[in-house]
Amino acid sequence: MKRLLVVSDSHGERQALQRIAEETWKVYGPVDAYLHCGDGAGDFQDVMAGLREHDPQAQFFQVRGNCDGSRFADLPWQRIVEIGGAKLFLTHGHLQAVKSTRMILSDDARGSGCSIALYGHTHEPCMEMYSVLLLNPGCAATGQYLVLEIRDDGQPRIHLERLKI
Repeated sequence: MKRLLVVSDSHGERQALQRIAEETWKVYGPVDAYLHCGDGAGDFQDVMAGLREHDPQAQFFQVRGNCDGSRFADLPWQRIVEIGGAKLFLTHGHLQAVKSTRMILSDDARGSGCSIALYGHTHEPCMEMYSVLLLNPGCAATGQYLVLEIRDDGQPRIHLERLKI
């Protein structure tokens, strides 16, 4: 089984990312991959060293969001990630108009051969089934996140979480 910590929209709240990671370690254990769905690219890069220290084998993936600016122009708007037998479509979601519809995101993910799409932008946690499974971890700045476990058969186990304040 592979364990993924998925966050989005940290918007300068580096401490929230650190607290989310610590809570995940406490409840779920080591993490195999950390994914950030944009709007907080700098936050994610700032906490990566600590995450790598805790989980040296972990992989790190991120995409650029609409608020990340030109400083992060080298980050892709979307990417495909293969982990534990699952093919994931990672994007922020603004280019797929996720505040209005999820069909574009679903079509883009399916067209890329992915079974799961991870996105942000709306600041609302979401788990929906279209032609692919659509997952939004919510807004990390307010303590929302997603722990996605990919079983050995490639099937997901989804935990939408929120920090207890």
